[in-house]
Amino acid sequence: MVKAVVVLNSSEGVNGTIYFTQEGDAPTNVTGTITGLKAGKHGFHVHALGDTTNGCMSTGPHFNPAGKVHGAPEDEERHAGDLGNLTVGEDGKVDVNIVDKQIPLTGPNSIIGRAVVVHADPDDLGKVLTKSDENQNFGFEMITCTLPLQVDMNSAWPLEMLVEELLVVSSVFQVDDLSDLCW
Repeated sequence: MVKAVVVLNSSEGVNGTIYFTQEGDAPTNVTGTITGLKAGKHGFHVHALGDTTNGCMSTGPHFNPAGKVHGAPEDEERHAGDLGNLTVGEDGKVDVNIVDKQIPLTGPNSIIGRAVVVHADPDDLGKVLTKSDENQNFGFEMITCTLPLQVDMNSAWPLEMLVEELLVVSSVFQVDDLSDLCW
């Protein structure tokens, strides 16, 4: 089983931890909790790049290795990174529970090393676009994103240092066993 984790931590007060797990060639399970969001729907995507040197704008477009058009998670014709909308409650919290076959954790189309983005606005799921707009990502304001990073858990870093790095840079880490992390 391959496992990865994303820690969201924005200056706008959005915080959360999202876990990605995949067994063999099975779909990837995405679970976790995000807090500090405005009630309502927020677009949730994997973006192509793991670069946040210019904030979330550096993360590039939605991850789209097959060159498909923007769509909803249940659409076969969609960007791989199109994970739809998160519906946030009045308390500003959302529990994430997604199963998706287009975001593998291994192989040439792995999402390890790519940014995960929560948008300020809902995703239109490709349903209100014109034919000429179908490959656009419509730059909805991004309110939080991660700086992805793959880490070898067998490295010489002590666990305390790894956790400190995780909290400081809001990164994606590939891990062998989530029980090794202490949160």
